[in-house]
Amino acid sequence: MTNTFRQLCRLLLDGDTVWGTVEIRPQRWGATAYRIVVYPPGITSEERRRVRVWRGFYAWGTGLWLASTAILSGFTEPWTAVALACAVSLSLGAIAFARAGSLRAAVRTADVTVAVPNPDRALLLRARQVRNIGVTMVRADHSMRDGDISVADHELIWHHAYAQLEHNIVLPSVGRYGGVR
Repeated sequence: MTNTFRQLCRLLLDGDTVWGTVEIRPQRWGATAYRIVVYPPGITSEERRRVRVWRGFYAWGTGLWLASTAILSGFTEPWTAVALACAVSLSLGAIAFARAGSLRAAVRTADVTVAVPNPDRALLLRARQVRNIGVTMVRADHSMRDGDISVADHELIWHHAYAQLEHNIVLPSVGRYGGVR
């Protein structure tokens, strides 16, 4: 049980890949959302965990706040429970923020949402670029796992993908339908 719990925690903190994530998912009314997150090349496992904890604060912080409020409301007045839950959640969020450090700003993210039909060629090009970067990184992961490429080659592909997501060069901001951070 302890080993399984430890593996689950490690998977949550480390993620599936060392470089980041890519998501292509359907939205309502036929739209498709493309999202890619690329960590800076050369980031250590510990640094990546710290950044992932900070980036996930909106989810775990909300869950912690709800659980703290529910548990504490049985022991104190409801408003006291809310105040304590806020203090605990925000304090842990501030700690996660501080521990992530300057790497928070080094993570590159691109979001594009394409509604169908969409005649905007620039938006379609941006969506294709996000998809292509993601496919390249997933293929590099598979090739490294199969032994076709070395860790250094994987790092080189990762660096190229990171450079492609440089702010406002490949994927300039596209208003309400997405952008690069």
